[in-house]
Amino acid sequence: MPGKNLLEDTIKLVLSGEALNNALDFAAFLHDNNLQTEYNPQEHEDGKWTGAIGGVVGDSIGYMYIRSGESFPEPWNIWLNEYDFDDDGSDGDAALKDFIWDNVNNCTRCNPNWEKCGGGEKVVLGRKFENLCHSPMFFYVPDAQKLEKLKKIIIKIKQKRDGH
Repeated sequence: MPGKNLLEDTIKLVLSGEALNNALDFAAFLHDNNLQTEYNPQEHEDGKWTGAIGGVVGDSIGYMYIRSGESFPEPWNIWLNEYDFDDDGSDGDAALKDFIWDNVNNCTRCNPNWEKCGGGEKVVLGRKFENLCHSPMFFYVPDAQKLEKLKKIIIKIKQKRDGH
């Protein structure tokens, strides 16, 4: 049975250096902001953590994966399922809007047997994108600067979901 601190334990097992510090900081942010991380026990093995951020699998703000291994998208990545959190999505913050646009995620048909997989045309904060993944934002081993912007986006999405 996975331990109470499986997320942090897996981060410490898999990551090192700056990635370790950033991931631990992000895990603390999730806990401090009551953004539960629903762990997917079907995918448990040592050196692997998969779960939903701010909800349950199937209805969450996003997903986080931590895995030991050499192949993409390992060892640590975050997908967000949402991107619109107010009328123009940025509260007038042009740099945040550019950040969101710079991190849209094209569909790679990672699971052709899943009805959501397949990409399509979507409008993200007023800009049209082709072949966008069902999880429209993707962050691969995010650095501290990206994580600060990502935290801002997640808080805005959480506020929208909570009706604030």
